[in-house]
Amino acid sequence: MKRPLIVLLVLLLSACVTNVQVTNSWRDADYRGGIFRRVLVMGFGDDGANRRVFEDQFVAVLRAAGVDAVPSYTLVSGLSASDLPRVKEVVARSGADGVLTTRLVGVDRRVGVYPAQPVFVPAVGYRRGGFYGYYSSVVVMPPSTYNYDVVTLETNLWQVVGERLVWSGSTESFAPDNVREASAEFADVIVKALRAQGLL
Repeated sequence: MKRPLIVLLVLLLSACVTNVQVTNSWRDADYRGGIFRRVLVMGFGDDGANRRVFEDQFVAVLRAAGVDAVPSYTLVSGLSASDLPRVKEVVARSGADGVLTTRLVGVDRRVGVYPAQPVFVPAVGYRRGGFYGYYSSVVVMPPSTYNYDVVTLETNLWQVVGERLVWSGSTESFAPDNVREASAEFADVIVKALRAQGLL
């Protein structure tokens, strides 16, 4: 399966923030460079609407947190992760001291179970006893199952000087519903994690 940014966005970015959890994270304990002041948000793949929405929303969240940020699509279109010379060129032109990338790790189909539920059945006609007299019998609905997708993403923050990986985090969330809202909500979770580490 191809893994350009458009796949990432279609599968994940409409997840609700309340469903986004950072499951693992790592920080370079030797990093002493301070906070990042200008961050390039970079996605790879087709220069489509979803990539633009994702980068714009992430940039908006970063700016709201007081961090200057630039979306990569304004500098280059259709960028491939394997095209290292072009990637380096875009990073240099951006004037950023940090680069933030997010990639799709996988989508896991899971099965959930609704437990058995009692259902009160109303009686025919009037009965004494108020509310409980009106409901004369109880039917227990059997348990049922449902399928849902859990999306795993990896987000990395790189220091431009020395091309050094400073922070990496994995997240899990439910599969998408609304790209614009979920992009901002996902970005909010990541930005808060980075601020907690003193990187933004």
